[in-house]
Amino acid sequence: MPYVPQVDHMRRVRNLIEGRLPESGAYLQRLASSYRRSLDQHHLDPANTCGPRVLTAPELRQIQHEDESFLRASGQCLSMLHQMVREADYCVMLTNAAGVTIDYRVDHDRRKDFKRAGLYLGSCWSEREEGTCGVASVLQDQMPITVHKSDHFRAAFTTLTCSASPIFAPDGGLIGVLDASAIRSPDERDSQRLVNQIVRQSAVLIEDGYFLNATAGDCVLLAHRNRHYVEAQPEILIAFDAVGNITAANRCARTCIPALQNLPLPLEQVFDLRAERLLGARADHELVSLRLLDGGASLHARVRMPARRIVHHLPEARSGNAPPTTAAAAASRAKETVASAPEPADLPEPLERKRIIAALEECKWRPVPAAARLGMSRATLYRRIRQFKIVAPHRR
Repeated sequence: MPYVPQVDHMRRVRNLIEGRLPESGAYLQRLASSYRRSLDQHHLDPANTCGPRVLTAPELRQIQHEDESFLRASGQCLSMLHQMVREADYCVMLTNAAGVTIDYRVDHDRRKDFKRAGLYLGSCWSEREEGTCGVASVLQDQMPITVHKSDHFRAAFTTLTCSASPIFAPDGGLIGVLDASAIRSPDERDSQRLVNQIVRQSAVLIEDGYFLNATAGDCVLLAHRNRHYVEAQPEILIAFDAVGNITAANRCARTCIPALQNLPLPLEQVFDLRAERLLGARADHELVSLRLLDGGASLHARVRMPARRIVHHLPEARSGNAPPTTAAAAASRAKETVASAPEPADLPEPLERKRIIAALEECKWRPVPAAARLGMSRATLYRRIRQFKIVAPHRR
């Protein structure tokens, strides 16, 4: 593995820790803090030229199985990022929250060179094991960074440049790191600014894709400050349940709306709009204008309704003389059963309105048990309430 002379690198590490470098700034302060932890807490040797620890195939498969939903949400974006940086001879890595590389993109004819440099599936990049590097710094500080060449703590990695960015779960916890690394690059750290920005944008795309998958069972508000970008590229994602409580928000939403740092929270405490109005908006058709109660900023949004769950009934037990039931025939009959099942909306409007009011009165105007009693989803019940202009007695 290529590296700079150990003595020169050890001198640089010592000078940075002691503040004797001519440069200064927040970036070098992050490096100095990481160097101190690598020396004092993890007892690592900056002159060590060994590569990173790499998991065995069974160990890696087990971790990948545990992070299956994360991998599904990130795969396409990982390939897109690699297409953008491959001409500059970069590989792209995705690690989990422990710093283990669980997915990887690299040109086939460059795979061996990157593997010799330690950039490979199953490689482990925690600060406890490898000291200061791109992935380890992001895991520690939860902020994007570019660790360039001799900025790495260990001499083994001082020819690498690594731009990394955090990926957060819907609850705000760190779930992984996206990293683009090269084994050859210009000496100037500023040469990596564009790659760092591309990695940060790609990490947000992965994060939002994971958010939408993880909240498939909830309503999701997809919003943007410009109405023309609501469909193409919503920047704010807010998940809420059937009673109007916000349960999760993506990174942009938490940054723009400080109140979302403490969840759950009723929608009415964030926007000048009742939950019934959002639940009544037809998904994929109606844009809703919102105004933040804190600051008065305007947003444009649409509501993605929860994914519907259709229960397919098992075929009845067949008699000995009955022909075998194929899987295709069973699926066909299940679809016919679902298609022929009467929907509540098929009833005449006056009867349907009376039925809904009766159920709400029996359940003391609580929408969740009323929806269960009526045999419809909570979102459908809210739409019916709006359609039939039903108002609870305590709100008249």
